[in-house]
Amino acid sequence: MKKAVSIGISSLLLTATLTGCGGKNVQPGDVSGYDAGETYISMWVHTIEDTPEGQAYLESVKSFNDAYDGTYFADVEFIPRNDSGGGYSDKINASVMSGDLPDVITVDGPNVAAYAANNIIQPLAELSDDECSAYLDSILDQGTYDDKLYALGAMESSVGLYYNKEILEEAGITVPAADDPWTWTEFTEILERLKPIMDEKNGYPLDMTFPVGESSIYYYAPFIWSNGGDLVSEDGLTVDGVFNSSENVETMQYFRSLVDNQYMS
Repeated sequence: MKKAVSIGISSLLLTATLTGCGGKNVQPGDVSGYDAGETYISMWVHTIEDTPEGQAYLESVKSFNDAYDGTYFADVEFIPRNDSGGGYSDKINASVMSGDLPDVITVDGPNVAAYAANNIIQPLAELSDDECSAYLDSILDQGTYDDKLYALGAMESSVGLYYNKEILEEAGITVPAADDPWTWTEFTEILERLKPIMDEKNGYPLDMTFPVGESSIYYYAPFIWSNGGDLVSEDGLTVDGVFNSSENVETMQYFRSLVDNQYMS
């Protein structure tokens, strides 16, 4: 089985380097720029070329090839994900079984530990403290498995609520500072103040409809955690008594109240 080393893309997606021989046998001259004497490095990424992210990958590969001209040649292939992570992820999974993985892949952040545990990716070379300082702790934590660093995300992502300034000003609502956030009760009171204004505008005070797929967990887990709940046990093996805890029941009842009170669709 081919192994990969991870470098990375986002809190959702990271990059990985694989070791061994892939199924693609490329000879010098087959790819523009790949010359005799160079080590060929194949790379798959999860996006399409005609996007800012895709262009960033192209530029990174070009910079690498310029810096290591005559020694290494990196060749990138774009394989987009669909909304639920299929397409690209499906091809990765199939290639794990067939042994046709490339040398470098982008990896969805939550998959790093599973890939590392199954020897699909290999650890990065040890980084200096100065190199580590360029990354957020969350990126380093996400890319670490069994005390070894396998992946580095090129970007971090998070979730939050954004608001209409004019409507909040109309309702006389002041947005709190980051270190003094609204409580759930205060947020509910604000939605109640906004409801008559939004009724006149034929809308809802809150647009927080639950999406389909993995986004539901990604978007709404912070509510569970903020109420003292969790999704699985600390060892990752148990959900009974954890996912259905009294804290999580309270969180779900809060979401239900937002709909029952017609604060959201």
